[in-house]
Amino acid sequence: MTSEQQELLARRRAGFDKWLAERMAVLRDFAAALELPDPPLILADPERYLPAIDAWLEDQVVESDDWAWAVSRVGYFAGEVLVQRFAGCWLVCDAPNSRFFGRYVVGQFRLASNPAAIADPIEVAAACLSQPPGRSLGRMLEAVGVELRGAEPSVGPEPRSGLGKWMR
Repeated sequence: MTSEQQELLARRRAGFDKWLAERMAVLRDFAAALELPDPPLILADPERYLPAIDAWLEDQVVESDDWAWAVSRVGYFAGEVLVQRFAGCWLVCDAPNSRFFGRYVVGQFRLASNPAAIADPIEVAAACLSQPPGRSLGRMLEAVGVELRGAEPSVGPEPRSGLGKWMR
């Protein structure tokens, strides 16, 4: 690992706990802004909120000024769905050869074919929001789930399919 990679990893690890705590408040506030019931439960049961968030996203127009706001919220949410579905957790990618190196990702999935697989929910969110109206986060998460269920232990940083770009 290069000294630059070591420095990046140290910075990302140092900020990880703060980032995790921030995501809880951000998701709660996001659910409240969308007037969803029981906003604090979005972390405990994200699947319950997926249909409403999908409906909101379907025809959402995200201006460039709002891009980071929308991607972060949808990314946090997508990560929580994947963590719950596949019994995983948020982590800092520390694999120096991964294109996700130093990023906050979800992984260590107990219910995936390859427990070493990781997914980048922020990339999933950006890809979803980049689609034209009619988009569906639910469909994207299903596609990522297919990849996770079919991931082979030998899967490297290169994608096996178009959807694998969010995974390693």
